[in-house]
Amino acid sequence: MTSKDLKIALGPSQGLRKESEEVSEEEFGEELDKHMDSMLAKMFELNGVGLAGVQVGDHRRILVIDAGSGPVKIVNPEILESSEEKVAYTEGCLSLPGLRLSVERSKYIKLRYSTPLGETVEGTFPDIHSAIIQHEIDHLNGKTLLDKASWIKRDRYMKKLKKKKRMHKRLLKEMARHGY
Repeated sequence: MTSKDLKIALGPSQGLRKESEEVSEEEFGEELDKHMDSMLAKMFELNGVGLAGVQVGDHRRILVIDAGSGPVKIVNPEILESSEEKVAYTEGCLSLPGLRLSVERSKYIKLRYSTPLGETVEGTFPDIHSAIIQHEIDHLNGKTLLDKASWIKRDRYMKKLKKKKRMHKRLLKEMARHGY
């Protein structure tokens, strides 16, 4: 499967609400590694910094990130520790185009995870890396950026989305009418 085969699930999709399942021992290996390479390629194509499996229809606990210091493939992440100190970043989401939201997250997290080949890793991720991983873990837990929005921002975003869908339908009808 290449990045071209991967489609980003757009919110508010019920698929994004489903909690992801642990990757089992027999699923680790070259195939998972290649799949996560495709996820990275798709993320880069869309100028993203993080992508969870659920966003491409894979309901396993996998995610990829790259905040500028090289790509990291994370399988079955477990936050062991998170700082009480918080930092706010303006976040966006590939599954919620156009939504930008200031979100407070732990300044750093200590994480245990596996690589796609099954190696166990423990590490501390500070600042933006911490925020991106927490955002993607939210996805694995069936939560999206919309859950962090005030009801006013959520309502405004949903109205814009409905308007875009209506305009898109009108455009398709018009194109069909003219034989495109």
